[in-house]
Amino acid sequence: MIESSENGYYSTMEPGKFFHLERDAKNHEIRLAMQAQRNNPNKDMRTLDELIMIWYRMHGKTLRDHVRLRKLLYRISERLGNPIGSDLKAEQFAKYREARTVEVSTTTINREHSYLRAMFNELDRLGVIKYENPLLKIRQFKEREGELRYLSHDEIGRLLEVCCTFKNRSLVYIVKICLATGARWGEAENLKPSQIRDHKVTFLNTKSNKNRTVPINSMLFDELTKLKPVNDNRMFLNSLTSFRVAVGKAEISLPKGQMTHVLRHTFASHYVMNGGNIVKLRDTLGHSEITTTMRYAHLAPDHLEEALVLNPLNKHQ
Repeated sequence: MIESSENGYYSTMEPGKFFHLERDAKNHEIRLAMQAQRNNPNKDMRTLDELIMIWYRMHGKTLRDHVRLRKLLYRISERLGNPIGSDLKAEQFAKYREARTVEVSTTTINREHSYLRAMFNELDRLGVIKYENPLLKIRQFKEREGELRYLSHDEIGRLLEVCCTFKNRSLVYIVKICLATGARWGEAENLKPSQIRDHKVTFLNTKSNKNRTVPINSMLFDELTKLKPVNDNRMFLNSLTSFRVAVGKAEISLPKGQMTHVLRHTFASHYVMNGGNIVKLRDTLGHSEITTTMRYAHLAPDHLEEALVLNPLNKHQ
């Protein structure tokens, strides 16, 4: 890995030797790597880029989001200087994280950390590498729980009213499905006609890789069955851009990153506030872990109600 200092560029393999040009330092590092391989022929000299390619070929390509993950891993490797995998140290990744903190959120950094660590773990399980995962002992940054914005009934009314004015007739129905079932935007937008039947909507190819079926009321079911599908494989038109415009026209202010997801939060929040069971909500939303669903527990009518009775101040009043 090439670093820079006031004395010039240097390779972490020989930090005491400096060069005026970065390319000279890189060439020196290549020579050092070749020399190290000659001195220790059993050393794993594969670079991080090579390991990413092996991981992708043997495992990564089977993942749902494999293209994005591969590109992200290559970007991390580039910023790390594409080091020899067996030489990658925790300190190097810690410095990478430090530099990233001025560019992105801790959530993004933690995801990058998770992806790279998971890649090394998988290579270890596959028997590709014989050395310890260099990220194994690095703890992730602690993240603050972000605001979970949900729409009030007044905002829902305004939004639906605005959606009905759009030429894109799919828009209002996608919004209604998300509000009625807690579906993610993509799950609702990509529905096939065959997935809506018997007063139920079945979501396929979900984030958790598990299909789930959610009942809907007769009014919404009748509206959807009377609607002419785009074709046999698509119930709706792509409507994300229209939704963004609709939110603006409805004068709804949302936190960054919660544009379409606010519909899912709205379903979950109103479900809990109306007395819904948190375990059943987990199944409806398709969460893999109950801890994810517990974010909504504080909205329950009886949440922490015992604090009114059991707090010590009561005995002094």
